[in-house]
Amino acid sequence: MARVLYLYSQALRTESPHARRTFQMLALLREAGFKPDLLTLPGGDPWPDGLAEHIYVTSRVPFTRSLRPYGFGFRRAWATVAMALTAVRLSLQHRYDIVHCSDRAIRVGGLIAWLFGTRFVFEWRSSSGHDLVKWARWRTARFRNAVSLVLTDTTYTVPQLRASGLYGKIASIQSLPLPALTPLPPPPVRDRATVQPFRITALSYTGKLQDLTLFCDALPHLLHFPNIHITIAGGTPAAIEHLRQRLCRRFPHDSARLHLRANPVDVADFTDAVATADLVFLPVCSGIVAPPTLLDVMALGRAILAIRCPAYNTLLTHQNAALINADTQQLVDAVHYHLHAPTLCIDHARAVQETIQRERNATAAVAALRSCYTFILLEPQS
Repeated sequence: MARVLYLYSQALRTESPHARRTFQMLALLREAGFKPDLLTLPGGDPWPDGLAEHIYVTSRVPFTRSLRPYGFGFRRAWATVAMALTAVRLSLQHRYDIVHCSDRAIRVGGLIAWLFGTRFVFEWRSSSGHDLVKWARWRTARFRNAVSLVLTDTTYTVPQLRASGLYGKIASIQSLPLPALTPLPPPPVRDRATVQPFRITALSYTGKLQDLTLFCDALPHLLHFPNIHITIAGGTPAAIEHLRQRLCRRFPHDSARLHLRANPVDVADFTDAVATADLVFLPVCSGIVAPPTLLDVMALGRAILAIRCPAYNTLLTHQNAALINADTQQLVDAVHYHLHAPTLCIDHARAVQETIQRERNATAAVAALRSCYTFILLEPQS
């Protein structure tokens, strides 16, 4: 069983998508039969138990949680030195087969690979800000053949890979929904034979709820339907409280049908906010990568009403979701259509769940990761 030193070069913020992908990568490594040890910076939130064989923390250095994740500066350089020294000490104590670098730890990983002849995997992501071809040119001839990549949450082309010299050495593992690795309770079965409230949950990606402006503009029309109940989830507690006060003044007679909650902090909160909904509204998401929230909603088997944007293109279609333009009237019409066609919600929920199970499943991710690691372990050192 290969032993892996996994480098995570920032203080942990469990609410960040980056931390979530790191949790998933560690879980996949264990599922693939490897023994990962985690080396991370001090500060931040506690790491969950069971992700790694051992969790090591570098010496405490004079920086805070506000340490910039990218770029340069004294604190960043000092944190890199502290991580490098700790990585060297661990490598002297243990025999690591592979050093696995998450984004920003590339230079520390390169140092360990060079000093100890350790195989080197760089987990490259679109969020890291690194360019694949530039990074490939950065590699030195000394350990060029000992390098493999794991790409997650990014797009790339075959010409890019050939230009990098890494074609055939890459495992592409995209972010998985929570149920792929963490079992979630099934959503309740709703009896459509009786008259029940039609529940809509609107999810925000931003702290100040700016992306729900269109949905809030449509609220007067949505609340015109007497059996609609609406939940708005996301943002900071302060932003939610501010919105609550605005809506209470604007809709004093409908406050019982409006439920607001801050950004779900754990699996149970998210399930409680989403699993009881008949229809989930998703606003525009920046970038081209599918957000974790979309993956989780799909895995929970909820019908989705979303505004068209590149981030949804690979997973949402007219066959499994309702896609609209950023137009208030289109939003109201789509809700009205679902309200009077209850079987449509059931059909879309089933279709979207089948899509995510087919496109993002742990079995395929484990196979890809095991193949990548096996390749690099068998490849002769330069």
